[in-house]
Amino acid sequence: MAYIGNSPANVGNYQIVDDISSSFNGSTTSFALASGSIAITPVKSGQLLVGVNGVMQQPDDTGTNGFKVSSSNIVFSSAPASGDTFWAVYQGQNVDIGTPSDDVVDTIHIKDNAITADKIADGTVVAAEIASNAVTNAKMADDAVGVAELSATGTASSTTFLRGDNTWDVPIGGVTSVNSVTGAVTAAHLKTALENGIDSVHYVDGSIDNEHIADDAIDSEHYAADSIDTEHYAAGSVDATALGADCVTADKIGDDVLNSEHYAAASIDNEHLADDAVGVAELSATGTASSSTFLRGDNTWTAIATDANTTTKGLYEHEHTIDADYSIASGSNAMSAGPITIDTGNSVTVPSGSTWVIV
Repeated sequence: MAYIGNSPANVGNYQIVDDISSSFNGSTTSFALASGSIAITPVKSGQLLVGVNGVMQQPDDTGTNGFKVSSSNIVFSSAPASGDTFWAVYQGQNVDIGTPSDDVVDTIHIKDNAITADKIADGTVVAAEIASNAVTNAKMADDAVGVAELSATGTASSTTFLRGDNTWDVPIGGVTSVNSVTGAVTAAHLKTALENGIDSVHYVDGSIDNEHIADDAIDSEHYAADSIDTEHYAAGSVDATALGADCVTADKIGDDVLNSEHYAAASIDNEHLADDAVGVAELSATGTASSSTFLRGDNTWTAIATDANTTTKGLYEHEHTIDADYSIASGSNAMSAGPITIDTGNSVTVPSGSTWVIV
């Protein structure tokens, strides 16, 4: 059936959708979409005008009513029955205007920054497109203009220069000013002109040796961080006078570098020892160190007295509550001043032949 009214404009990319009614069977709801046997993929359901049995169907992206689109498929909310008819028009993408006519796109239609380097064909920009004085020093790469790029009456070469009359000539020896300082050119003029002007690219490899460097001329500000390593120093060249104050920090000393020969005699005193640094294993003297001995003034080891009940003591004090299991040594007797309480869960073992007296 022909359209009533004006037919859809071609610039909208309108397409008749291929008939899918031959696949209707009352149970299938999803069908592939194509136009001229070429798959089409609407972005949203509203881009399709769909009729089943001559009744317009509601586009619904939720799939609750009418139909929705899923990639290149149309999905009906209920399955069309066998024998139902189908027609549809794919309206194309929104604002699909097709190919612009010649001379239609002008300056006001081009978005700012839309023209990038890859949009400009090689050889497109010629002298006529470049505004006067547009190429400034800041726009030119370093070393962009060499002898080959210069053109004037005469011949350019690495031994000539361009004079004010636009001709080439050999440099003359009558230079009368340097760096805006007039008069005969002296070493002082050259020093002023070259101040901060010479860097590594101006030196031939190997041209700077020891005799060209003044004493104390190179200090820390001339080195990049981590640029100088051991291979740049001659053996024995770095001595104490070459090191700045406090320059050797903890992160400059490798693991396990310091051993006993690096410490001066008596340099490790009490303030250099961490709390609990010296235990039984670290002690050494005449005798044998253990957890039950101590070092006497005569540099020998003796047992620590754990029992205060000796002839030199007038009293012997002990706790009246036993809160840990205890066993009297076999062949020994024990005596306590009562009363004595043994905590629940603890016990005192008196071996056969031994006696425990509580007074």
